[in-house]
Amino acid sequence: MKKTWLVCFILITAFASLAAQQRVDIPGTQVGAAPIWEAPIGDTIRGTPHLQASSAVLVGENGRVRSFFMSSTPLWNFDARGSAVPYIARSYEAATYICNTDGIFMAINRVGRELWRLNLGKPISYPPVVGWDGRVFISLDSTITCRTASGNSLWTIDLESPISFAPVLDKTGSVATVLRNMDFVKVHQFSHIERIRLERLPVMIVSLDEGNTQSYVLLYQSGEMEKIIYNDSVRRGGRLSRQNLRSLPAPPVASESRGDLFAVTLRDGRILCINARGETVWTRNTHEAAEERGPGNLTQTQAKMMFDERGIYAITIRGISAYTQEGRRRFVHRLQTVSSGVPSLSDEGLLYACGTDNILRVYNIDAKLRTIVQNRFYGPEPEGDYGMGSPPPSPWTGQSSRYHDVEQDRVYEEIAAAIRSGRIGQNEPVYVAYMMEMIGFFIGSPQTSQVRPLVNPMQRVRLINLLALVGSRETIPFLWNIFDRDPEPAIRRACADAIGIIGVDPTGRSFHSYNFLLSPNNPNIDPQLVLAATSSIARLCRFSGPPLAPEGIRVLRYFSNLPSVPNRVKEQIRNELDGLFREGLDKPIQ
Repeated sequence: MKKTWLVCFILITAFASLAAQQRVDIPGTQVGAAPIWEAPIGDTIRGTPHLQASSAVLVGENGRVRSFFMSSTPLWNFDARGSAVPYIARSYEAATYICNTDGIFMAINRVGRELWRLNLGKPISYPPVVGWDGRVFISLDSTITCRTASGNSLWTIDLESPISFAPVLDKTGSVATVLRNMDFVKVHQFSHIERIRLERLPVMIVSLDEGNTQSYVLLYQSGEMEKIIYNDSVRRGGRLSRQNLRSLPAPPVASESRGDLFAVTLRDGRILCINARGETVWTRNTHEAAEERGPGNLTQTQAKMMFDERGIYAITIRGISAYTQEGRRRFVHRLQTVSSGVPSLSDEGLLYACGTDNILRVYNIDAKLRTIVQNRFYGPEPEGDYGMGSPPPSPWTGQSSRYHDVEQDRVYEEIAAAIRSGRIGQNEPVYVAYMMEMIGFFIGSPQTSQVRPLVNPMQRVRLINLLALVGSRETIPFLWNIFDRDPEPAIRRACADAIGIIGVDPTGRSFHSYNFLLSPNNPNIDPQLVLAATSSIARLCRFSGPPLAPEGIRVLRYFSNLPSVPNRVKEQIRNELDGLFREGLDKPIQ
């Protein structure tokens, strides 16, 4: 009996051990899941699906632009008034930026409503780039123009030679590209330019963050690599230097970075993880390698990469291979139908692939969740910020004359002229710092007299209006703070108007401010403030769409039932609500 029991115990233990080994190996095995949904497009998709905020945007060969929610709900078809070129960008708030063949550049919100347009005169040749605070960099010929999320012009610069490489957002929030004259240029978000001459045009630019050093690795068709190092401590005009790195064993077709590491997919289907010194950390085969039953012959138009806290993904028109940062293969997924463009992997682990049969197929292939900070409305936060929420002290700090009316008028006119002409450029941090200091002069100064303020209310209203035109989403918390703390109704109204003009509210916190200060128990409800808050909420709803919009509509409904609000104001609130309902912004996306 004991012997039989012992044999059974050994068999059970061996089986459990085998099962455990099989479970350990599962992440590295092939994944062949069927699509969770598919949708006929009726058109060949140009390029890759553009993903953001749980939705995908596609551009077809006929130039039509359409969007789907991750659950398969069709969101919109957009008429670009002509064929759209296949160069698209999407913002953190899920706005889509497109350009048609007539050169009309347009911003579209999450439900397909046009927000603003700009006539460039000719179509763009490279995708626009969206900065950390919502600003949009648009390149055309030899120029780059920078616009706020709501379309206001910040600056335009001429690089003196046509752009020959699709601009990329680097790890400092600047734009990097290469010109036809072989200058590598770093265009700062505030329009500073650093440049260095190359010998030839790279096929890829990879931005690295090495802690105290920002650098770029340039990859060439030959497999050669070189490093461009950015040194902020050197005087302007000489901050870039070059350094040779060892060559790759085969031509590169895709690359992506995270921190001081970057991954490269080679033409033969291998993947390399490389450190900032150019040393190979590990090498593996992807599903494209001949050893893995792949063709072993990739092109740049057939591959791309992702590198985030979940790991490294090599994505091609035939499937996807996933690895941990340490090099362990997590899974392989082979597509049954070759994709017409490179598929895209979402933050939710969904793979969007448009087949050559003009059918969009979506696969649930990765259950590993992202661990970075996520916003409940938009997903992962931007990689960094530009410091506009708390800029360094302005040059006027400490000057006693800054509070004299004549000096205030002089500085106001200087800033207003720069902003309204679209030439704020390098002075943006200085001007934003000054405006914040003057608007919020009382913050941190409890002894400040409210009877004789250092800056009179109307001057502060004018500055708030200018701050709105700068349009950085990073200034929204400052405007919340002033709205919440300032007792002057005109200041609060200006803050509400400014938030609406900027157009983005990263967390929906503005709704809380409006809701709290306009409660029925507040004996000092200002009807004009209610209207300003109403207009602000409606603008935010229209810019971002669901799921922010339904929450804003709930607040407006609450306003419309406040017993302390005059009937004429209630009527205007209901008119605004009717407009939002007509646009379908009250419906959650499912």
